Amino acid sequence: MSLEEIARFRVPGDVREQTETSLRAAGRDGYELFVLWSGRVTGDTFEVMAAHVPRQTSAKTRHGLLVTVEGEALHKMNMWLYQHEQLLGAQIHAHPRKAFHSETDDTYPIVTKLGGLSVVAANFCRRGLPHRSSAAYRLTTSGWTETPLRVMEFF
Repeated sequence: MSLEEIARFRVPGDVREQTETSLRAAGRDGYELFVLWSGRVTGDTFEVMAAHVPRQTSAKTRHGLLVTVEGEALHKMNMWLYQHEQLLGAQIHAHPRKAFHSETDDTYPIVTKLGGLSVVAANFCRRGLPHRSSAAYRLTTSGWTETPLRVMEFF
């Protein structure tokens, strides 16, 4: 199923809070972290139902920060999605300063469905989601394309 027709991603407060807490905790130690959002499609809306922090390895390299999620963790995530009849709709991570989609972000995404959402929070998410310093991208046939933050609706 494509997510290309999705006009908004509705995110409940507990998912937002878990996401922000996880990103900030990693950021306090100077690391990036991936949080994944899963849910279901209702019309043109992706109803986010859960936040996931798969087992991952964060590293500081001479080129910057790097996060890897191994195949076993991705397999466990896919099994969970299948068992709970949910789709992976969004990936969220934070950068130490400015929010942008790096070449690594473009090349090695976890969300690979067209229309999927990738959110990058600036300053290790210290100002929360969404903040005007955050950036959001949708996966299109041309690659990751910046999209307005208002694609996310928090309630």
